[in-house]
Amino acid sequence: MSLLARTVRRPPADIPPAVVAVVVGAVLMCTYSVGQWVSMQVPSWDLAIFSELAKAYAHLEAPIVPIKGEGYNLLGDHFHPILVLLGPVWALWPSPLALLIVQDLLLAVSAWPITRLAARTTSPWAGGALGIFYVLAWGMQGAVAAQFHEIAFAVPMLAWASVAFVEGRWLASALWLVPLVLVKEDLGLTVLMAGLAIAWRARGEQVQVRGRRISGAGLGLGVALFGLAAFLLTVLVLLPALSPTGTWEYGLGGNAGDGSTAAATPGGLLARLLSPSVKLATLAVLAMTAGLVGLASPWMTLVLPTLAWRFLAGKEAYWQWEHWHYNTVLMPIALGALLDVLVRLKGERTWMQASVPVRWLSVLAVGLPLVLGVVTTPRLALAAMLEEGWGQEPPRAAAAQQVLETVAEGSTVKTDLGLLAYLVPRANVYWVGSASVDTDYVIIDTQSSAWGGNPPVNAAEWATSTSSGAVYELVLDVEGYQVAQRVAR
Repeated sequence: MSLLARTVRRPPADIPPAVVAVVVGAVLMCTYSVGQWVSMQVPSWDLAIFSELAKAYAHLEAPIVPIKGEGYNLLGDHFHPILVLLGPVWALWPSPLALLIVQDLLLAVSAWPITRLAARTTSPWAGGALGIFYVLAWGMQGAVAAQFHEIAFAVPMLAWASVAFVEGRWLASALWLVPLVLVKEDLGLTVLMAGLAIAWRARGEQVQVRGRRISGAGLGLGVALFGLAAFLLTVLVLLPALSPTGTWEYGLGGNAGDGSTAAATPGGLLARLLSPSVKLATLAVLAMTAGLVGLASPWMTLVLPTLAWRFLAGKEAYWQWEHWHYNTVLMPIALGALLDVLVRLKGERTWMQASVPVRWLSVLAVGLPLVLGVVTTPRLALAAMLEEGWGQEPPRAAAAQQVLETVAEGSTVKTDLGLLAYLVPRANVYWVGSASVDTDYVIIDTQSSAWGGNPPVNAAEWATSTSSGAVYELVLDVEGYQVAQRVAR
């Protein structure tokens, strides 16, 4: 054996599968996002909203987002001060695509701790398979397809907090949990549940904190109280103070879709939580993601606040498991709960004489999410990349570019959904459905879904008739895009 061979140490067996999971996740998700951007697929106005926020932070300004309304501070919509980190990103790469890549990388890197723990708990091959499932799971793909949202920052925190919990590193878990309150207001309740889980699991143990020893249960209860206090402070004080309406707009019954609230009786509440059947489907998929055995872990209780606000709301998109980004924060929790139970089973010698051997129970627990991944893959977003022509520029790409070049740098623009995000880097953008100001330009895409199949015939006439005295003239009409420019008041 050469001297080099004797001195170079092999990496731990859990490193290679973690590298594979992170790289596979990053490459596939970034490829999807680039293709989605190039092909001009626009699922909602959210990417444009967060792009305006990033642009404001890049200029060291408050996150005023005209798309939501004149002078609208986005911190009054959802409380996500952690998004100030997007400011430097936008300064270096002023494009909404940058936000998509940031989200993809955040989701991908969260597979690192999960996969390493899975490989140590099972085997490198099984752990690697779980890591691949995790990074490409239904909740992850839903987020990528829905484009950027603030919860992308929560996923790595929850992944590392989950692993620290499983390994009994209570202080590390707590430190990963605390910043969640800066990501979104409801995550304070997730921190509350995590603190209670730590308090239960760490009872009777001591934790070293700044040279002092405190009880593990006390640490957990402290985390729980912090999460609850942060939630109450945010929704009762900060959000109402920053919101244009002076209220927390997403409280119980607020923005629920049908304006209804949960029934007062326990039976009515249970019916509201479990019907219609799409909610049961989401619960079933989540349980399989945790390998069913994960339901026995106290860590699984962290999913309850997220599921509660979603299922009590009247908006159907909140209930689904296939689409949107609402399931993303559940992924590291479910995998963490699965691994928590596997680690504990592995250490329980009495299970070896049980009627169901630990080895076979572990195989079942690991196999369930893997089977789920295989079965659901054709229904999820990344499968679209296999379709012919996916990710290519649409037929109207040249026309869209002509529209963008018509708009002067630094001007104000009112438009519909199609080019909303694409206009943010060069203009201050308003939404046709909420803007009450007369902008320099009005852009109408006659093929946009925003008009419900009944778009204005002439953008200039529509802009003039809906203005507060401004006059517009049509300066561009190409392949369904119309650009009207303000010429007088």
